[in-house]
Amino acid sequence: MAGMAVARSGLFRANASKVLPSQSRQTSWIRCYDTNKAASEENAKPNKGYFGRDTIADAAAKIAPAVASLYAPKRGQNVDAEIGSGTAIHEDGYILTCAHVVFDTTNVVYSADGKVVVRLQEAEKEVVGHVADAYADLDIAIIKIEKPTSPLSTAKVGSSSKLRPGDWAIAMGCPLSLQHTVTLGIISCAHRMSNELRRGGMMEYLQTDCAINPGNSGGPLCNVDGEVVGVNVETIKPDKASGVSFAVPVDFISAILKPFQNCQSPVRPDFGWVMRNVSDGVLVQMVIKGSPADRARIRTGDVVVEFNGKQVRDLKEMMDAMGERSGAPVKVCVKRGGDALGPLTITFVEKDVARFAANPRSRF
Repeated sequence: MAGMAVARSGLFRANASKVLPSQSRQTSWIRCYDTNKAASEENAKPNKGYFGRDTIADAAAKIAPAVASLYAPKRGQNVDAEIGSGTAIHEDGYILTCAHVVFDTTNVVYSADGKVVVRLQEAEKEVVGHVADAYADLDIAIIKIEKPTSPLSTAKVGSSSKLRPGDWAIAMGCPLSLQHTVTLGIISCAHRMSNELRRGGMMEYLQTDCAINPGNSGGPLCNVDGEVVGVNVETIKPDKASGVSFAVPVDFISAILKPFQNCQSPVRPDFGWVMRNVSDGVLVQMVIKGSPADRARIRTGDVVVEFNGKQVRDLKEMMDAMGERSGAPVKVCVKRGGDALGPLTITFVEKDVARFAANPRSRF
């Protein structure tokens, strides 16, 4: 769409006069009212207590250790790279981010092996990660870094369905690779549909007025409780409008996120594939070697047409069919070279771990 810019390249500059509130206003407490349940201020009831001068800072502090800076080298290039942000969502080293941080406009992974350089705000050095799952049309990807020596600090995922226009929104991330960056705004629209942005599909976005700059893409959008409610994806170019940014709501991608919240070793929460919509289903654009999808003999170029007995015509239907996975095997039917195959069973328990658990002497 004309005027739309993914938050990833160029510098945005805005000049504005600063009007600071008085010290008394800065230190005063503001009572939050649930205006939906009261017709007047006299009858209103406090909503979650009080909103104080430390509320935003406390919320940002809760999620900051889980925020990561990402750097995706482009295939065959030594200098140019894509920058972005991410959020640790599983203690074993899974990072939630945007697909466009690791894909170019033709949906090709930047680096041949899907390599991404990751720096967590609580880490002293950079680590190398790889694409574990990606859903191009949803602009969502999962990066896996090597299992850390101690569990990662992870973000708490909240609910986006409860958000209303006017609710506070906190954008976390690494614009221009500047870590520990926080911007504040409000939810401008809680249900902005993709067709309103002159796009196809049935995507849904949170619209905010948070400052989103190059490198913010993939970072978390949070509520005042420090919970992730969205994934920042893009903003309108400043020469077209200001204060118009978008995030993918977490409830829209809950089928992707739930396993990372619920699954523990030896159950893997990822499929190990890169997916995008095509006219007759969902194309498997890439399969990660050794992943659950690879073990199920799913191959690059397959088109998923059925998931757990439900017809799948696009990623939205695939998300609905996934439901809330708990680590149980799933069955998919695919088309391969014009032939129908399946069902193929995807299992998420690591075979080596499962075999050792059943027979501890088997690996010696």
